[in-house]
Amino acid sequence: MATSKDVARRAGVSVATISRVYQYPERVKPETRELVLKAARELDYYPNLLARSLKQSRSNSIGIAVNDFTNPFYFQVIEQIHNRLDHTDYQLLTFSPSGNYFSNNKVIRYLRSNQLDAFLFTPLFYNKEDLRLFTNSKQYCLQLYTDYYDGLDSITIDDRYGTYLAVKYLLENGHRKILVLNVAVDGKDVRDEGYNQAYLDRDLVPDPEYILHYSCNRNYIKSIEDNIMRLKPTAIICHAETLTIWTLSALKELNLNYPEDISLIAYDDHPWADIMGITAVAQPITLVGSTIADTVLDALSSTDPKPVIKKKIRPELIMRDSVRML
Repeated sequence: MATSKDVARRAGVSVATISRVYQYPERVKPETRELVLKAARELDYYPNLLARSLKQSRSNSIGIAVNDFTNPFYFQVIEQIHNRLDHTDYQLLTFSPSGNYFSNNKVIRYLRSNQLDAFLFTPLFYNKEDLRLFTNSKQYCLQLYTDYYDGLDSITIDDRYGTYLAVKYLLENGHRKILVLNVAVDGKDVRDEGYNQAYLDRDLVPDPEYILHYSCNRNYIKSIEDNIMRLKPTAIICHAETLTIWTLSALKELNLNYPEDISLIAYDDHPWADIMGITAVAQPITLVGSTIADTVLDALSSTDPKPVIKKKIRPELIMRDSVRML
């Protein structure tokens, strides 16, 4: 069986360089990295991850909790993280929480037994016991998409700005009665702030009655139908894939078409939205995934204390054919 010394000899580099290629590839020149990987392939060499993890008291495993397995966004991001980790020793393990509460599932046991070097999760609410666990654990913890814990690093999407972009675009096209369907969240909703700010920037007064919140644990098509008939909006913004699908079903039941009868913007872009010509607020999947992976790798590569990291990524508006000018 080939060893790192054999690979170093074949590639003409030091054993330390072999280690860096597999642990911190970004620190090695691309030509040197490719030379080492070529020699490793020729010698059928694979680093002994178990021996290394025992020596370093690390598992080379990163856990990520996925809250909604029906949302393709999460898996597109995970694919980008996998791509970024491809030439490192780290593997990504995916977990599904029990209900909405992390403290009762196996992820917490993994953390306590030191089987994960890092844990990526989306908190759905603030929990004092969870915060104590995350703060006292030896593992690196990173919040994704929401930021309930001030003392933990986070990477979020600027949904306030994304909503602002969508409402601003509709206002520019003459719409004033804009209905926004948001997914219900715990606490203040920054998307509402983006909605209101777009109106205020044009010296218009937003009507809070046109901001609705729905949970996604039941079917709300009939409620959306009723609200469309009651409020008679000229445009609708739907947050999340589920709300967009419900809205499309409601419009079909009401014999309304977009953009002829009502304009439509989906918050989150999907392949089917492109096919159906629906204007969408798109989250930059590649940037989100690479930012998450780089943040984790940077944290794991250093033991020096660092200030809390709060990164916010801005979405973009993809204009298609579902918005009509009034």
